[in-house]
Amino acid sequence: MRVFKLSSKKIANFKNTFLINNYIEIKKYLGPHGSCIFHELTEAIKYNNYLTIIILSATLIDIIKNEKTDFINNLSGIEINSIFSSYEAMWIRQTRNSIVHYEKPIDGLLGNKEDNKILEEYSVKTISILSKIINEILKLK
Repeated sequence: MRVFKLSSKKIANFKNTFLINNYIEIKKYLGPHGSCIFHELTEAIKYNNYLTIIILSATLIDIIKNEKTDFINNLSGIEINSIFSSYEAMWIRQTRNSIVHYEKPIDGLLGNKEDNKILEEYSVKTISILSKIINEILKLK
């Protein structure tokens, strides 16, 4: 069994801090389910919990799309589809599904010494994509 070392890096090492810097503003627009997941996600970001970041980011995307909040209800169908069906959003969902619905070994979970670095790269990409999606939605409101 591979044991992962906890990274000594802090959130400041993530280049994209949009979610943390805009926490209060973003939370205002989320429903109760989304708010709870978003809080857990920001805690995972602070502590570099890479798998959790990926899983909760994909979950939050689905919740934002489906939890009937005012700011989502004000978007057109075209806006919703272009945001939530983008290649990037699908990448997060597929990555999350590969983690939680094991079908075969995947990069980052192979038991190699590079696993933690791969998961870090995936989580950085995930944060970037989620930040872009939330930023697009808030600009459209």
